[in-house]
Amino acid sequence: MDTPVVFVHGIFGSIFTPTPLGKIWSFGPAAYAYNPFIENLGKLGLVEGKNLFICYYEWWKSVPDSVDALKLTIEEAKAKTGSTKVDLICHSMGGLLARSYIESDKYQFDVARLIFLATPHFGAANAYYGWEGGTVAPEDDDFINMLFKGFLWIFSKIKGETDAITVIRKYIPSLKDLMPSKEYGNYLFMYPTRYNKILFKNIEYMKVINEFLNSLNKQVGVLYDRVKKIYVFSGDGIYTNKFIQVGKPVSDIVWPDGKPVGVIRDDKGDGTVLKKSALGVEGEKFIVKTGHIGILNDSIPYLQQILGIKEKPQVSILEKVVSYLSMITDKKIVVLDRSKNVISYDIFGKFVWHLNLKPEGEYRISVREPFVSEVYIETNKGNFVKKIKSSRFARGVSMSLEVDKEGNFSVKDD
Repeated sequence: MDTPVVFVHGIFGSIFTPTPLGKIWSFGPAAYAYNPFIENLGKLGLVEGKNLFICYYEWWKSVPDSVDALKLTIEEAKAKTGSTKVDLICHSMGGLLARSYIESDKYQFDVARLIFLATPHFGAANAYYGWEGGTVAPEDDDFINMLFKGFLWIFSKIKGETDAITVIRKYIPSLKDLMPSKEYGNYLFMYPTRYNKILFKNIEYMKVINEFLNSLNKQVGVLYDRVKKIYVFSGDGIYTNKFIQVGKPVSDIVWPDGKPVGVIRDDKGDGTVLKKSALGVEGEKFIVKTGHIGILNDSIPYLQQILGIKEKPQVSILEKVVSYLSMITDKKIVVLDRSKNVISYDIFGKFVWHLNLKPEGEYRISVREPFVSEVYIETNKGNFVKKIKSSRFARGVSMSLEVDKEGNFSVKDD
């Protein structure tokens, strides 16, 4: 295999820490999904910095605004390997970024193979909940929702905004880029019925329209002209939100196309993206019985074949998140715990995100300076924000968090 590989992650897939020498990027909490995949690519002979390069980018921006980040990563891969082309492996929204680059005037005709893993080419109904109402989709993947809510809290603190809709509309426009496109078809419906039939809202006349995906799909022929080897993966067999039942619009700002009151699911999808959307571009198609995150590692045997690697890899098993603890604090808060399973991430140099996928146990959170602060705590059974205020005369304050194996929790002030 002479062509280097560039991996492009999906939404919520990376964070950075500012340093005097620039930003240091990592997967952050999304490492739970991506690290096993990178390790399995390593078993195929792909070594990061040698023939494997990761495109970290500001996923919260509108997708076209990150084209330069992908272009620079590709240029780095070519410069370090001497190759004139790269192979792109793209997960979820990362595939839309790849298409934005290839279909743009910035394209350098340097992509040999293009591999899409669960990319929502026609969009996903779940994005409706985030963009129009500032909330998470019902029955979506627990881990994806945890990332969404955690980053939403962080952005609200950084930007000084308290309203979720304001934070999303101003600072996370990428969510709009994931809403269903014209090719997805009508997906909002209302009651009462007309002549015993539900009434669908015409997607072309909605107040919020995904102009980005509509434009990208309109010129998809450019993609086919510029890249001849395209491979398209979709998950299957997982119930996925397909149609959304809505009531009347709340306002021109919140739920302008109707507030959700119900949802219809289809098992032809990966839990986040419908098979119809994931297979929305031409290419050699692969349908895998797995979920939106599981498709990463379940695609490894196929990637071995596509990339022309003879050695059979040992594939790690990615288990579904059954229970987790997610805790976000500012740097003045010290989390004391008795578990070695907790992993901490420095987010934007301003917040620390503590993540434990097996949270059962007792955790002590202590503040050692007299000030007011907040800590955001979430498990798969709920979330809350705890304000911590130290006395002027105290050396600090602490509280304890108890979590059971199912994710139920309780908080007690010491």
